[in-house]
Amino acid sequence: MIYYAKSKPDILTIFEHTNDVLDAVKVLCQNYGKHLSFLTKEDWNLIELSAKYHDLGKYSDGFQDVIQNAIDPNYRKKGLRNYPHNYLSVGLLPFKELKKLFSLEQLICLVFAVGFHHERDEYPSKEVLLTLFDQQIKHNISVIKEISVADHPSPAAINILIKREQMLKDIKSDLFKKYILIKGLLQRADHAASAKRKFEDVNEYVEQAVEANVGENTKSYLESAYGGLRPLQKMTFKHQDKNILLVAQTGSGKTEAALLWIGERKGFITLPLRVSLNAMYDRIINEQEINFLNVGLLHSSAIDYFFDKNADTDETAYEQSILQVEHTKRLAKKITLSTIDQLFKFPLLYRGFEVELSTLAYSKVVIDEIQAYDPYIVAILLKGLKMIDELGGQWMIMTATLPTIFKEGLKKLGLLGENTIEETLLIPDDRQEKMEIPRRHRIQLMPCSIVECVEEILKRSENAKVLVVVNTVKQALTLYDELKNCTNCYLLHSQFIAKHRQIKETKILEFATLENEDVGVWITTQIVEASLDVDFDFLFTEAATPDALFQRFGRCNRKGKRYEGGVPTETNVFICSDAANSSGVGIKNAIYELPIVENGLRELSGFDGELLGEQEKILIVEHVFGREQLEGTTYLLLFDQAMDELERIQPFTKNKKEAQGILRKIQSCSFVPGCENYEAVLSLIEEYQQIDPKLSNQERKKIRQQIMLEIQSYIVSVNYNSLIYKMKKGQYTLSHFSQKGFEYIYYSTDVKYSEKRGLELTVDEDFDPIL
Repeated sequence: MIYYAKSKPDILTIFEHTNDVLDAVKVLCQNYGKHLSFLTKEDWNLIELSAKYHDLGKYSDGFQDVIQNAIDPNYRKKGLRNYPHNYLSVGLLPFKELKKLFSLEQLICLVFAVGFHHERDEYPSKEVLLTLFDQQIKHNISVIKEISVADHPSPAAINILIKREQMLKDIKSDLFKKYILIKGLLQRADHAASAKRKFEDVNEYVEQAVEANVGENTKSYLESAYGGLRPLQKMTFKHQDKNILLVAQTGSGKTEAALLWIGERKGFITLPLRVSLNAMYDRIINEQEINFLNVGLLHSSAIDYFFDKNADTDETAYEQSILQVEHTKRLAKKITLSTIDQLFKFPLLYRGFEVELSTLAYSKVVIDEIQAYDPYIVAILLKGLKMIDELGGQWMIMTATLPTIFKEGLKKLGLLGENTIEETLLIPDDRQEKMEIPRRHRIQLMPCSIVECVEEILKRSENAKVLVVVNTVKQALTLYDELKNCTNCYLLHSQFIAKHRQIKETKILEFATLENEDVGVWITTQIVEASLDVDFDFLFTEAATPDALFQRFGRCNRKGKRYEGGVPTETNVFICSDAANSSGVGIKNAIYELPIVENGLRELSGFDGELLGEQEKILIVEHVFGREQLEGTTYLLLFDQAMDELERIQPFTKNKKEAQGILRKIQSCSFVPGCENYEAVLSLIEEYQQIDPKLSNQERKKIRQQIMLEIQSYIVSVNYNSLIYKMKKGQYTLSHFSQKGFEYIYYSTDVKYSEKRGLELTVDEDFDPIL
């Protein structure tokens, strides 16, 4: 009898798959072992040993019954219980022999790596494991020729297996850290080996472009295009061996500075918005710029982006898009650009977190625009940096402004020691002899609401590009109605289905450039704030906290090249300072807390009618977000609470989806709005269910994936609680698709939706969707 481990993508025996995993372990050890100083040579031997034993539980009759059924259409399934093979594998460990070679601490890590290389809902049971070992494994032991195995499970090994939580309670211990690396690296190797085709090189699935150096590519580009490096770029390139806390203004070359710092190492860069990551990806791979090709995108719509980007020029665009994203999800790319919900779940110690953290332990991680996240999320990020630092990885924070309490958090975690460089590097402005860029913003505080500025907005938009940023979707829609007399008036917020939102994001990027001579007005929510490379003549904004306002400022006269490269001679940033009547501003359940908004406006009032420089912006944020100024706010309470909770967090209590939900900060659901979109999705689901069964598995999989991609284009992500609340209030109907596999998608055929205005759920201010 042949004993199989895999039925797809190719049929593999247990022996063949195990050899692939061993090869993947060697790739990790040879290429990045030098950066994992926490692991000894013995530990690497232990990882190799865990690879040899991890799948031996597949010799069970229950597993073979299932896989034979998948491989052979004529096989008659016996209906045997298929107990998790990873638990059974622990029973085959020759524990007595291994105790002579390894310490107890190392053997604990070995048991956990083998026993939990798959995280199961079914927790291991000593009684069940012993019973099924005798019934399904024992009589097959003689066929396991390549390795020494136990003929009966070791009581010590089984006791370790069922006590993971108790043994790993102290997350600060060296045992916990060693466990993370051993288990995480085994899983990396296993995932890579499981994905590769039979005759492919496993390297491509573990670590790609190991020898490539993004720092050198970036340096060559800057020297060729600009004649050299800017001061902050020189600093990051010089201090590649240090962690860096960098405050630098928009337009100062922070992206290149990050790439110079990453250098030859494996790197990860995070940003808040997908569209910003897409734009960064394009810059890095552009052969006229950095021309570094081994880059991956890790966000929820990456496949859509790649497919749309290449569909017109490449017949295999869909297959290539899938492969690109799969390699990135396995963390195989040399550089990965990611949203935090994809990468920074690990501080929540969810079941399976070890894969991410063990990879970041030999990598360099860049957090860009940290001020864009709420305080609870920032606490998670800081905790993550601490965990990376403790395992030998490196980190860099880049931000235009840094709230004081965040810096306090870094200090409290011991991250601002001698191994960290702290720098504030600003481009010389018009107040200095060697000016590189003028002060870009002359501000005016207008004691009114944004709706009261309609006439001024209309007047400006007749001859210029005007950006209006409001705090809620409801306010955006209200203002859009008020500006209907403007010929060129556009709307962008998060409540558009994916296909329409992508069109709008592309359009605003094309519209808001120095070269484009079109005039008009764009009404947006905070979606425009973080790293969206747009450049308007004028900005009108609702009152918000100063960090948010300064992000909005960066979308006006972005490069300082308007006004013939000089300082603005007229007001170009209008702040509607009636905070109490600004949407999304309040005391409870608000996007922005009223006291923080008012403190920020008070600071800005000293510059009313004046130019506002970058240094002044930094000082205002530092002051407003100091502990004394924040006293009594929910903002401070959330940050302190999160920092405290993360110190006491218990491992393995959450699954991956729950951890990701916390980082996304909402209980989101997939929603199809309106009758037309519903009918389109229903038709696609029917097409999905009617795929010709005579096609090969591979062909059916390809068609399914293409249909699923198209279905996603009709979906908008909505706060579930908001949706339920508004359905009840507005008497809308709410249903979900009943077809198997699509029950997670909700729809309503009687809500208002249009390509121009998006989804309209505007019963009242409560739960109003933002962004």
